[in-house]
Amino acid sequence: MILKNLLHRCMAVVIATALLLSACQNGNKSVSKDQSKKDSLSASEISKSVKDVVYPLPTPFEMTRLLNDMGARYVFASLNPVEKADKYFTEKSKAVNLGVYTADLAYAATYDQKQDVKLYSKALKKLIDQLGINIDYSSMLSDEFKEKLNNKDTLVKIVSNTLFETYKYLNDKSNPDLAVMMVSGMWVELMYISTNISEDTYHNTGIVKLVISQKESYGKILNLLEGRNSNKEIKQVEDQLKVLKPIFEKTDNGLQEKDYMLILQTVKSIRKSFVS
Repeated sequence: MILKNLLHRCMAVVIATALLLSACQNGNKSVSKDQSKKDSLSASEISKSVKDVVYPLPTPFEMTRLLNDMGARYVFASLNPVEKADKYFTEKSKAVNLGVYTADLAYAATYDQKQDVKLYSKALKKLIDQLGINIDYSSMLSDEFKEKLNNKDTLVKIVSNTLFETYKYLNDKSNPDLAVMMVSGMWVELMYISTNISEDTYHNTGIVKLVISQKESYGKILNLLEGRNSNKEIKQVEDQLKVLKPIFEKTDNGLQEKDYMLILQTVKSIRKSFVS
């Protein structure tokens, strides 16, 4: 009898696990509200969503999750207005703002701002179509998408995979310069959001630590820009960001206020040139 009960319990665990895996893999399955409460945005979960593509930077959710974890408030005013998506006419401005809107979408999703998620999904789709990027965007527009908004893990995977596929298409099949501009737009926007959640972010130790933690991603974005700087627009962004190199090189000893302010002002200046 004991053995029989044990076997029954084992079978129950196996069946439950299989059902859970099936629910995670099938985007058409509904997700209960109770389950959505248990969703997390841990780095380990995010890493599982990475497809077989060499994407050069951490997913935007890794940074927005840290903002959320430290209790930073959601600041809608920091985002690039979705109406501007109709005002970008050059390939460069469209590619840059693909990255900007991806960062904004990740930020809205992290803070469970469902209406903003829908708005920025549409803005992103508009630029993807205008650039002729041939990826499957159906998961962002399907009838089930509204229901998927209730599950952060599912949403993280959808947004992250869209980012990876967009980057891969631009880098492999379209124009690597545009891929670099997209990634640059995303990195700058994430830095802008982080340093503009209040008027005096330097005295927020959590924000300062977050900025310092971007030393590695800064190095990666600079390498990407240097690798494509025969393009004069990429060279311009590279030159703007290069002034921060001495600052990030000494962040192991902390970050002085004057250095932090230089980072903030540089990011703000580049970001303004991107979204204007």
